[in-house]
Amino acid sequence: MDNINFGIDLGTTNSGLAMYDGGKITVFKNPVGFRDTIPSVVSFRKGRIQIGEKAREHIASNTGNVFSSFKRKMGSDESYAVPDIGKSVSPVELSAMVLKELLSFAQGHAPKSCVITIPASFDTIQSNATKKAGYEAGLQEVVLLQEPIAACLAYSNAQGQNVTEEKKWLVYDYGGGTFDAALVSINERELNVISHKGNNFLGGVDLDNLMVEKILCPKIEKAANLSGLWAKMVSGEDSSMKKLYFELLFKAEEAKKELSLKDSVTIEIDTESPELSVEIDISKTEFENVLAPKFEETYSLMEKLLRENNMRFQDIERIILVGGTTYIPYVREELQRRSGVTVDSSIDPTTAVLVGAAYYAGAKPSALEDEKTDDLPSFNTNIDLNLIYEPHSKDSEELVAGIVEGPFNGYYRIMRGDGGFDTGVLKMAQRFSEFLPLLPKTTNLFTLYLYDDNQRQVHTDTIKITNGLYNISGQPLPNDICLELDESSGKTILERIFRKNDILPLKKTIYKTCSKNILKNSDDKLIINIVEGNAGSMVGSNLSIGYVEISGRGFQQDLLKGMDIELNFKISESRDLSVNVYISSLDLEISEVFNPHQRAVSVEKLRSEIKDAMDEINHEIWNEEAEENFDYLSKLKRCLDHLAVLYNEASDIAEDHSTDKKYQLDEMKRLAVQEFDDLVRHKHVLNELREYQDTRDLFEQYLEKASPKQKDEFEKIIRNEKETLESGNKYLIRKKNKELEDLLNDIYRNTQERYIDIYYHLRFYDPREFRDPSKFEKLCDLGAKAIDNQNYPELKSICNQMWTLLINKPKGDDDLSSFDGNLGLK
Repeated sequence: MDNINFGIDLGTTNSGLAMYDGGKITVFKNPVGFRDTIPSVVSFRKGRIQIGEKAREHIASNTGNVFSSFKRKMGSDESYAVPDIGKSVSPVELSAMVLKELLSFAQGHAPKSCVITIPASFDTIQSNATKKAGYEAGLQEVVLLQEPIAACLAYSNAQGQNVTEEKKWLVYDYGGGTFDAALVSINERELNVISHKGNNFLGGVDLDNLMVEKILCPKIEKAANLSGLWAKMVSGEDSSMKKLYFELLFKAEEAKKELSLKDSVTIEIDTESPELSVEIDISKTEFENVLAPKFEETYSLMEKLLRENNMRFQDIERIILVGGTTYIPYVREELQRRSGVTVDSSIDPTTAVLVGAAYYAGAKPSALEDEKTDDLPSFNTNIDLNLIYEPHSKDSEELVAGIVEGPFNGYYRIMRGDGGFDTGVLKMAQRFSEFLPLLPKTTNLFTLYLYDDNQRQVHTDTIKITNGLYNISGQPLPNDICLELDESSGKTILERIFRKNDILPLKKTIYKTCSKNILKNSDDKLIINIVEGNAGSMVGSNLSIGYVEISGRGFQQDLLKGMDIELNFKISESRDLSVNVYISSLDLEISEVFNPHQRAVSVEKLRSEIKDAMDEINHEIWNEEAEENFDYLSKLKRCLDHLAVLYNEASDIAEDHSTDKKYQLDEMKRLAVQEFDDLVRHKHVLNELREYQDTRDLFEQYLEKASPKQKDEFEKIIRNEKETLESGNKYLIRKKNKELEDLLNDIYRNTQERYIDIYYHLRFYDPREFRDPSKFEKLCDLGAKAIDNQNYPELKSICNQMWTLLINKPKGDDDLSSFDGNLGLK
């Protein structure tokens, strides 16, 4: 089986293609300008599609038919109207065009499989949209790789790092459209991503827009005596204004690059419609004033990443710069000054991800079937050979073992591709082992031959071992994957299926019960909703990535409350989600594979979600004001103020049809709600922990009265106690507390003393609530005497008689019988 070998950096502003070959990386040059990358820009002109540098040149002259930064809208339902062809195209289609252009550079290779990079913070829908673009570009296999991982592979391999002890790196990836911060561990053998933070709408293009809005527009308005220029440009209603917007955006980007080298630049603006002829001076100070708040956002994400992992900047060996925005001196200087950590820019930030993708592809076996060729021998024997070896090694030789399933006596021979090593023909009986010498800093290709007793060749295999190059054991899951469940309160909660930073691929089986009756031939439904986000947060702040409705219309018999439901989940390395539902009582099995690649972002819904979050915070503030917890209150009010700003901005963008402001606000809303969740969750988790400890302390008093079966149940409940209490998930802790409370009640119900509580509870009822008030009064007197004499069997009988006389008995608190769930899953 061949490795993939080809890697693509599909960037917001620039993209590129590279190939791994024998330990070396080849970056395919753009034939126009012979550069390592091409601009991620597509132009439609007179029926002709142009991609890259030529397309970018048409931004000002052919505004309505030129498209860029569409990676920012991957996974959305956005489309772009193209007047030149009379139809609309999606971000996926535009991305596929860029990918096709890149693949055409690989003359003589025709890649069928490719590794394509994505931001670490891309959710499942955005990831699936990227895969879809790859397939539409003609690829038969697409493997996704997170950009910070790619950058680390490029740095560690291209720089020939010789790490003798474990170190921690921070990847600071500030690209054209996104920002990622990743915490990475590296030792002498491999790289591991510990965790990450990011913002999918924080990049260089935001700086370009801010320069236009905050610097260019005010200066043009002053020089030309205009007003409301920015609003007119982004509304998209006036074609001349829209053209001016893209021309200013182009000039802002060029000025941004120049200001990395100069203290000031002059921009000339000369247009006929609107009639403008002005020169604008921009100083480095003005630019840095616009940049500073955006840099602060990136730095805050890094600080939060370290805090969540109980680390400080002093624990970091170096910060690795990735992305074109890191060329800006202000970014580098502030990182160094504020963190005190070595800022490493020894690799090209614009090609680091591309090179790393190729390194990863060179070690990634393709899942496509190898094509049969005439020069390969064919064998009719059924040899089932298992080869065991490390595909990546830092050693000068690597042990390879082979085991043939079933009886086999014969010979083996291993030869290195360059002819520098040959074991010769050696005898074997079912198994062999051999140390193979490795050429340094390259992929060593060996061919294994098996022969029968008569030394006739019966099997061949390929062994690939890369020496001296770093790889990763697997990619981490960016967010928790959770299942929505009914809770006895009538609300729904999240239960984690897979944990953030678990290594992909993943699979798990869990068992649940039905929380409501679903009758056959009815319209009632069992709903299974899988979401991505944070297991400890509100359901609404997470993203639904898999949704199954199972209707009673298809049932052969009723699905009753309490019946068992088996759920099997799988997630591939490229984030395809498979769900299998089995209901044994109905002998019903349903399987679904989810790879959603599109979702809608509504401004009205965005405002509603922000308003809901603000209401939640106001409610929390109102509850806390009496407690005088001023530090907590100030943090809540900061969250509220931030959301209020976002709400006002969301109100102002209703007429914005040119920028991707609504997606930026949606991302900022998500981060703000996450911050509020963290604050509230911390407080609520402490409360749940206290309640659990109280129950645990009370339980110790009754444990000696428990039966052997109840003691076993207690041990079962506390078996994973430490993991639950340290999860930070209030719902899991609450569930654990409920299990302990139910067991405690069960033990207590079997104690004689409980009838004293029952007696006094019934004793203070109004006698008129009993069928025979006079008999009730007599029972009360008898009960008092039984307590004085500690005659508990008699007291039990008296309590049972009192209960029988009670007219309106209270309902039990068994959550299975006292509520019907909305989802049907508990």
